[in-house]
Amino acid sequence: MTAPNVNHILIAGVGGLGTSMVHEALERELTVSVLVRDRGRLRTRLDAGTIARLSRITIGDATNPAALDRAMQDVDVAISGNGAHRRMALAMAEAVKRNGVQKLVWPAGGSNAMDEDGVTPAYKRLLDSWPGAEQAYLAHQACIDAIRGAGINYVIFGPGRMTPAGHRSPDVAATVRINRVAGMSISYEDAAWVMLEAATTNGWDRELVSAAT
Repeated sequence: MTAPNVNHILIAGVGGLGTSMVHEALERELTVSVLVRDRGRLRTRLDAGTIARLSRITIGDATNPAALDRAMQDVDVAISGNGAHRRMALAMAEAVKRNGVQKLVWPAGGSNAMDEDGVTPAYKRLLDSWPGAEQAYLAHQACIDAIRGAGINYVIFGPGRMTPAGHRSPDVAATVRINRVAGMSISYEDAAWVMLEAATTNGWDRELVSAAT
């Protein structure tokens, strides 16, 4: 994949996935800013040394246009740490467009990728074992549709269930699939690698990708 001119990354939200993305982005020697609702929560998620390496901390809600505009100043790519939130997806997509940000990288659900036939949404094969699969699919699909409808560049990552592992897998790149379900479980650390790879390269632009470890 060809690497575009991406240096400054905005990460919205520092929960489990967001925290891993901050570490991944700093490891890649990128300029990293964050948008969080609560500075105190930020201090519980990131150590003082990591916080000191952040370029900018914006306190605000990722559904608030003014907060998003402040956070996206001089940013190349915006990444969300929050998935099934249509208002946030729409607000971030509109802010990306308004502020000339190159791309939005958004986490959706593994159920939103396609099954092997390339036609059937993956959630349909999960219904017997996961009664909530259709509801999850619809919630994430509303976000995907909002982002696609905004006319911006994007990558949608469908990771399935995420859990901390404490380290990144050496072979996560080999599991990445385009618009096909790779599996329904991945570590936060591996998901962060995929999202930062999507942010800093252009081979997956306007695609839904999945990965599993």
